[in-house]
Amino acid sequence: MNDWLNIIFKMMDDGISNETIYFYIQRQPGFHESKQKLGKYIYLIGKNNFPARALFNGKYLMEWVTSPDVIVLKRTEILKYLLTCNPKVKKDEKVGMYIDVVKEKYPVAGRVESIFKEFHGTIMGAEPDKLEDFLKKYEYSEIKPFCNGIKKDIAPVKNAISYSVSSGFVEGNNNKFKLLKRIVYGRSGLVNLAKKCKLAFLPKNKDFSLSTLI
Repeated sequence: MNDWLNIIFKMMDDGISNETIYFYIQRQPGFHESKQKLGKYIYLIGKNNFPARALFNGKYLMEWVTSPDVIVLKRTEILKYLLTCNPKVKKDEKVGMYIDVVKEKYPVAGRVESIFKEFHGTIMGAEPDKLEDFLKKYEYSEIKPFCNGIKKDIAPVKNAISYSVSSGFVEGNNNKFKLLKRIVYGRSGLVNLAKKCKLAFLPKNKDFSLSTLI
């Protein structure tokens, strides 16, 4: 980013707005850094050299530079809309109004949706052999690394399709235990860690006694 130091400093000294500088630098042929890094650099130059100048805040940049009649759809909103398979979950109506336009402009969005829903249908179905058909279909596609990862553990994945038993309960308690471990890490030994876990997991038991635990 130091290659752009003099240009940014000169534009600030001339009174040019942070937003104009931000978009100007982005469009220069030699600029190959991330937008986040550029935004932070403009913020630091302004903070360290121009105390009276308004600081640059890239977080709200989109709201500053777009006119009221421009529809802004965030990537996370689009992905959430495309990857929601549960019919009970209400989808974003604003995204739904323009999702066909997004798919037409960016065909990859439609492909992401179709691949994900095909995989979701396979996993949530009752035919484990369909998993091999899915892997064979996409083994040389954009999701090749994903397919290779499933192939290494294909037996457990097939079992997840075949059986209705879920490890969600075990994994949920495991995550809770890890959180408790991090809370007391470096401040207490195994004895206090055990008490902390008992305090988190056992209060619902009828014969649980906090005074006895303490």
